Amino acid sequence: MTAGATPAPGAELGDERKGDGPDIAVVGGGWSGIAAAWRLHCAGASVTLYDEQEELGGRSAGVPVGPRTLTAGGKNIGRKYANFRAFTDALGCGDFEFFGINSARSEGGKLRTIDSTRRFSSIFHLLRKLPARDVYRMLRLVRAIRSRRENSFCGGPDMVRIARKAGDPPLSEYFGRGIQEKLVRSLTVRMNGAEADEVHLECFGTHLGMVLDTFEQLSAGFDELFAGLAKQITVRSGTRVTGLTVDGGRVTGVVARERGGESVRTGHDAVVVALPGPAAAALLEPLSARLAAELGGISYFPAAVILAEYDRPVFGEQVRAVVQPADSPLSNAGAYGINDRHIIRYTFSGRAYRAAHREDDELLDLAEKQLAQHVDLDGINRVRAVTKRWEHAYVGYSRYHSSTIARIDQELKPFEALALTGDYLRGASIEACFRAAYERTDALLARLGTRSGGR
Repeated sequence: MTAGATPAPGAELGDERKGDGPDIAVVGGGWSGIAAAWRLHCAGASVTLYDEQEELGGRSAGVPVGPRTLTAGGKNIGRKYANFRAFTDALGCGDFEFFGINSARSEGGKLRTIDSTRRFSSIFHLLRKLPARDVYRMLRLVRAIRSRRENSFCGGPDMVRIARKAGDPPLSEYFGRGIQEKLVRSLTVRMNGAEADEVHLECFGTHLGMVLDTFEQLSAGFDELFAGLAKQITVRSGTRVTGLTVDGGRVTGVVARERGGESVRTGHDAVVVALPGPAAAALLEPLSARLAAELGGISYFPAAVILAEYDRPVFGEQVRAVVQPADSPLSNAGAYGINDRHIIRYTFSGRAYRAAHREDDELLDLAEKQLAQHVDLDGINRVRAVTKRWEHAYVGYSRYHSSTIARIDQELKPFEALALTGDYLRGASIEACFRAAYERTDALLARLGTRSGGR
């Protein structure tokens, strides 16, 4: 271990958790980096994970809210998340509780709910009285998702084919205004922080795959899971990778800056960059300007989340979230969990949020006023609140996104010992990040002549 580095939790200095395979660095401690590190570890590699944050998890890292640690970012796990669930089982952290997708919107004075326990009836109610063309197009896409799991991720073959035939238009051009307001926008803002005119058809399968799944959350949150991973590999938290070392075109290590500002160089047999597109572009620009340009061309959108705790439940059991209109900086307000209805996650995203430029307390006041239009808040007192903001919270992909990824892969070919993974490859969901990381690390290990897969 380089002088000045902090060992992973549970590790003593000098305990590098060496495998018998190649020594590989993973840059980025979000879900993509976690998935890559786990896959490499299971293949026998010696893994060092670098993350500039103090805690693993990226947007899903724990946030102290009073005596509890909560998750401000993504925390819901679909029943179909096979790779992620295998990961939790392997680390003994697979205790889940029901959550479900449950979002209501005001329609004719009534709240209409999309509920994953009644997903087909929910979708039917939303599609009623809409133009036949929009209903046909939506049901065609739903059929593609149900018939082939691959279509729930970016690059799904049927979604690519349908999109190419239509010219891969933005969703605002593919669907009419009615279905955009009733269904499409609530999905794009929730998953991408984007409006319907900012997301293209090719990647819409990631949104529909969410609606057609049933969701749970880890009963104890993610902290135990992150701690379990840190016992298997070397984690250098609070360490920002500022550059890569290259010898004869081969990536040989990383240059990093640690907590105290000290710059260190560490050698590795290969490097996996598991960062959002803009951060990956900045890191790789000295290596390849064309690669950086492709990564930088992928859309990302900002968001903020406020976790507010109240002295009694705010939502009931039947309606646990309310989607807000497009002209509001608040995109969604929902209970933290089915048993935590006194804790509300206020999510701010979309075009109105980007234009708002409001302070944290102003956002919270706005959120509570809007929620009060649908939920009786009289006599309910706020106990505490915590705000998290992210500049690049959500990936919005690009037009003909599979072609963008193909060009990125082409630019990567000269760098045998370098791999990229991230939410821009297969989608923004946790399972999509695992799928992409497994694909990319397996390919890297094959290039290095190492067997991939589990031990």
